[in-house]
Amino acid sequence: MGDLQTAAGGIHPGKPVIWPQTKSQSQSQQESQTQAQQTSTSSQSSSQSSTAQSTSQAATPAQSAQSAASSTASASAAATTAAASTSQPSQAVRELTINDVTSHLTSINVPSTEANVKLASLMLRFGVELSRDNFIKALAMTEGTNKSSSTQEAAMVLLTKGITNSSEAVTMLSNQLADTPNVTGQLSALNSSLAQMSASIQMNSASLPPALLSQITSLVGQFAAIIGDLPKKYKFGTEGGSAIGRDDLMNDIRALSSLLDGIQSQALSKEAAATPENEAARSAIIAASKKLGDLLENLTSQALLSQRASKSYMGQQDDYLYYQIPNTMLTPPSSVEIIVKQDPKRKSAVDMSDTHIAIGLETEALGKMVVSVIVRDKNVKMLFNTEEDDTKKLCDAENINLKRKLSEKGYNVEECQARVNKTMCSIKPFLIPLLGLERLFRIDSTI
Repeated sequence: MGDLQTAAGGIHPGKPVIWPQTKSQSQSQQESQTQAQQTSTSSQSSSQSSTAQSTSQAATPAQSAQSAASSTASASAAATTAAASTSQPSQAVRELTINDVTSHLTSINVPSTEANVKLASLMLRFGVELSRDNFIKALAMTEGTNKSSSTQEAAMVLLTKGITNSSEAVTMLSNQLADTPNVTGQLSALNSSLAQMSASIQMNSASLPPALLSQITSLVGQFAAIIGDLPKKYKFGTEGGSAIGRDDLMNDIRALSSLLDGIQSQALSKEAAATPENEAARSAIIAASKKLGDLLENLTSQALLSQRASKSYMGQQDDYLYYQIPNTMLTPPSSVEIIVKQDPKRKSAVDMSDTHIAIGLETEALGKMVVSVIVRDKNVKMLFNTEEDDTKKLCDAENINLKRKLSEKGYNVEECQARVNKTMCSIKPFLIPLLGLERLFRIDSTI
């Protein structure tokens, strides 16, 4: 991999760094001239000393001349070597420390407070250039928030994707990273809420025009059918456009929310007759709208995480599509989280012959588990990260059977392992792979 270039220097191959301090060209030239003059003066002193010593020993004129010439030539060569050495760039690579972060903040006129050092360190771990401009953007994105770890991580994710002006997106994504919502539970709660709303509206049919009542009943029925059929619609495409029909569902939610808001503000407003039926219908609509809003926020957060990194992002992580797939077959019903590496050549598409897939699920019998699958031209490597040792043993026992089934599909399983690793029993480390500071290096260079 070639060196990445920034406004202040380069990145050590394969390792994000704080960008190096570089001396100016004029300063280097002055140093070279000064060192050359010092070397020349030393040469003359050496020549004079050598001549005096030869005279005191009564050497012949020829020997004195030869000695002086040899001394002068050696000093001249030393001066040339020293000048050449100072004209060539030199680098010193070492591990990054917190002191480096602190001093770099000072150099870009940012107070090196504990909070600022923490935020700057997180920027480096995300592969974001620690410039004054980027730091001010990150600071502005967390302004007015609780500045929790999930909030700062959300700000960094959005910064890498070029989204720097939406506090709402920061809050939304922070909630997603802090406690991943269960889309299966959200859909189930929404279905129940819509059913209660329909019943309340039917009981208050006298307050609504018959045409509007019929429209509400029809739309709610259609939406309930969409939710029930949703798991069957999740499949990965290889062409442009969304791999899974998440956008259609989000548009349906927005349309239904707008309809409910209109009914609440017009036909069932507080100014309408304050009957028990009106109040019950209005409360049911508010509850259903809240459930719709929660689901829309979850889907929007997934879409944000699936967005490609901006061109100015210096990190080297791949772009992934992220989905939560509802699964009522699990006990208890829960979501299956999936991330799939995007095809770098085609927007929002997946190349199934060259990809990385991570699948996270949790069941009552198996506990938490994440399966990592790497595919390269029909060659497959699989790693099962389990929470319990019994689950690992079960995966090991099914190893041969799994290889056989994949072989029948035309895949060659090169590697299939299971391990107990509670940290990696979550999709988050795959979705947001942070670098530890101990893996970052600083380059001190002089040109």
